Amino acid sequence: MMLVVGISGIRLLTKNWLETGFLALLPVTEQQPEIARAIAQHNDQLNRKVIWLTGATSSQTAIVQARQLKQQLQQSGLFSTLLLELPQQQYSKQYQQLFPYRYQLLDAQTQLTLDKNPQELLSQNLETLYSPMGQMTAADLEHDPLLIFSRYFNAQHPLKLSLEQGIVMLHDADKFWALLLTDLTDQHLQLDKLETLLALVNKTTTNVQEAGGELMVTGMPIFTAYGADSAKQEISTVGVGSSLGVIVLLLLTFRSLRPLLLSSLAIGCGLLAAWVVSILVFGKIHIITLVFGASLIGVADDYALHFVCDSFGAKNWRPREGLKYIFPGLLIGLLTNLLSYAGLVFSPFPGLQEVALFSAIGLLVAWLTVVLLFPLLLTGFKPDHAPVILKLTHYWQQHWPVWLLKNKRWLIPVLLVFLAGGLWQVKPRDDVRLLQSAPTALLAITDKIKQLLPVSQENQFFLVSGHDQREWYLNEQQLLRRLNALTQQHKLTQYRGLGDYWPDEQSQQQNYQRLDTALYQSGLLKHYMTELGFSKQAINSELAQFSAAKNRTLSLPEWLATADEEKQQLWLGCDASRCLSRVTLIGITDLPALSDLQNLQGVTWVDQVEQLSSLFARYRLSISVLLIAAYLLVYGGLGLKFGWRNALMITAVPVLAALVALAMLGWCNQLFSLFNLFALLLVLGIGVDDAIFFFMADHSTDDATTEDRRASTSLAVTLSALTTLLAFGLLAASSTEIVHAFGFTVAAGILTALVFSPLVGYKAQNSQI
Repeated sequence: MMLVVGISGIRLLTKNWLETGFLALLPVTEQQPEIARAIAQHNDQLNRKVIWLTGATSSQTAIVQARQLKQQLQQSGLFSTLLLELPQQQYSKQYQQLFPYRYQLLDAQTQLTLDKNPQELLSQNLETLYSPMGQMTAADLEHDPLLIFSRYFNAQHPLKLSLEQGIVMLHDADKFWALLLTDLTDQHLQLDKLETLLALVNKTTTNVQEAGGELMVTGMPIFTAYGADSAKQEISTVGVGSSLGVIVLLLLTFRSLRPLLLSSLAIGCGLLAAWVVSILVFGKIHIITLVFGASLIGVADDYALHFVCDSFGAKNWRPREGLKYIFPGLLIGLLTNLLSYAGLVFSPFPGLQEVALFSAIGLLVAWLTVVLLFPLLLTGFKPDHAPVILKLTHYWQQHWPVWLLKNKRWLIPVLLVFLAGGLWQVKPRDDVRLLQSAPTALLAITDKIKQLLPVSQENQFFLVSGHDQREWYLNEQQLLRRLNALTQQHKLTQYRGLGDYWPDEQSQQQNYQRLDTALYQSGLLKHYMTELGFSKQAINSELAQFSAAKNRTLSLPEWLATADEEKQQLWLGCDASRCLSRVTLIGITDLPALSDLQNLQGVTWVDQVEQLSSLFARYRLSISVLLIAAYLLVYGGLGLKFGWRNALMITAVPVLAALVALAMLGWCNQLFSLFNLFALLLVLGIGVDDAIFFFMADHSTDDATTEDRRASTSLAVTLSALTTLLAFGLLAASSTEIVHAFGFTVAAGILTALVFSPLVGYKAQNSQI
């Protein structure tokens, strides 16, 4: 079996098998397919963009640094688009393509002015022409005397930015900033490219600083790169820490390389099989799965430790007889652990499903390695010494229960107060953003960039629909009018919807009629052009062009062909039943006011963060029921095997461990979420493991004494707890809050199970206490 796994692993090494993106951890939305498609497109847009700002005390220096930065980024090969100088040729081409439809394309402000006071429009034109900027505007008069197309074209780019040498310049209290926008070639970056991106950010930051400037970088890929780097360090910390702990403990205990090598064999087989099977099932596995997988070392080693430690429990110990004794405990321990990980499969989160399969396969193969190979490979092994840790654990399991039972009258009330107080302080937090960690410095930079350059899209947006293109357009116009009112109230900085740039065919004809009635038939146009000094020929030419354009209309596909990528992505298309578009938002300051607009016809409010956080909350309640069911199921199985009273005694250990772990979360002000409940499923498996082996030691029927069996069991349970604490305790050091809480919960539960498991069977043996 392992030969097949090994060959498959070699083949998989050549594939792109590692997933690093944060969004891959999240479930597919439970909403309609069109919402899922809109979210996917929105995320795709965010996942590729990186914003760079070079800062200096003068604009010239900032521009020089930005151009040097652009060269470095080009050489990296990571980016498909690098926008430093604004593409004037693209704007010129767009201008030429749309100009023939200038009488049909009117911006909202022009429409309003024409309806209320057409003379005001002409007066505004005259004021502009006689202003300091008039010389630039006068160039448009010859072919656009009313400047209506200039108004429309400028309205497509509402954010007024300062330009120097064609580069966007921003300014704060003491620095000038040059803007460079980039798009990654591939949004699904492999780990090596993420490392390249992070190294590039660090290198360019150093170069700019050495030149006396400052560099700020933000974007979802930067957050992903920092997250992947943090996960890689945590894999190293957990994996190396667990491995070193296992090595030291085994060498000190057995003074032999054989147990160490066999434990490494069990762990290695488990991890290799888990890696191969997970990739075959999921296609890719997330780097967070490997963080949890590294912690599997401490759990997978339990089976090996129980087997090898049993050699201290009988005088004439032989591997096959040892396996016969511990096999029921190993099997029950495996089944409860698999049951615990099976609970993760019910999670809607792909990341947790991967962790469940990875861990279950790893434990199963490690278990098979111990059961099938250890009896053969441990032939002739028998420790000839009594290790110090054996004496300590034997003393502990003898005297610790005595102390607990003697002082139970005051310990039980203290424990109840501790549990009640801790559980009272547990407050659930279901924020999906806790899945991702980001350095404080990066968050501060992102906030500063948002203040300087309010163009970063929010995670929330509106989805607008209609049964046909006309109904969709009317629905979006109704939404855009409400959004415009919110921007006037400073509840929103900016919004982007197709209806603000492209009027439908019926609206285009209305715009034409609006111009015809207000300016052309009324004679205002002739008077205006005459006042500006136009010849009669030029006036007649303008009237002829207007008349020729009467029946022109610009379809949406034709308009989209001239638009930039960002505007193109607002349109989601039409099918047999409906037309769809997105309206994106920038600079939200009043979220409730925006979410209230979802009551408009054809408008759906999409807040991915809130939706997934609500999903967290719902599944936290569902998994709470699953958790209780799992504990009851284990109790039922043990009751059928060992009797209901014994089952209650065994199950009490993981139940108490779970309650103490939850209370610890409250007293230590730790995060409590869906993931803590999955941690308690693991506490169930490990706690039952410890209790079962102490119960079996008390009911041993072989030639070894009960006291010898309890001594070897206490050694195995202690070593297992220590190695597992190393693994999951190291997870508690994670910078990702959810991973930290997971490790903290498991560590607290394991420690509690270690403390109370010696009570199992002890009272029956020492009934005089």
